[in-house]
Amino acid sequence: MCIECSGIHRNLGTHLSRVRSLDLDDWPVELMQVMSSIGNELANSIWQESSQGQTKPSVDSTREEKEWWIRAKYEQKLFLAPLPCRELSLGQHLLQATADEDLWTAILLLAHGSWKEVNKTCGERDSCTALHLACCKGNVVLVHLLIWYGVDIMAGDAHGNTVLAYAWQPSSQECINVLLQYGCPNECSPWCKNKMGKINKNN
Repeated sequence: MCIECSGIHRNLGTHLSRVRSLDLDDWPVELMQVMSSIGNELANSIWQESSQGQTKPSVDSTREEKEWWIRAKYEQKLFLAPLPCRELSLGQHLLQATADEDLWTAILLLAHGSWKEVNKTCGERDSCTALHLACCKGNVVLVHLLIWYGVDIMAGDAHGNTVLAYAWQPSSQECINVLLQYGCPNECSPWCKNKMGKINKNN
């Protein structure tokens, strides 16, 4: 991405776009996994599924033309792929996609979803969010994406277990690192403490 386009992306705000320099910024291994797992082809199949007859700007286009395209793509979501026709609500579909580790579908649903929809829980008995499920799977890519799209990192399940407790199930240090980085309370239920004790003994 050129300097001009990166400046436009930064002006959108981190709730819409995140920009990092290859030379000036740190690239934690967890973030590199996100970038390599998604890539331009998958991202554009969602965010640029149809150009609606518009011509994508070239390197020679004016700043105004580039800014119009970027804002249309990410702010107005004019080129976003449509949601599949399913009986499930968006929130329920996101829970299913996360459980199946279906990255493409999860990103599409997050792009379309509201804060309330992406924070849908499995039900009163479990009250797990998609973030709990991603942590249980040890899927650091989905964990990153769900946090970026506003899934509540402070939410507990019906038994009071945080998402951090779920990250301990697969002993995913990468997920744990990301959760702590974004401010997840470093508190564990009795179940989680018992799990941590067993891990420490094995080490």
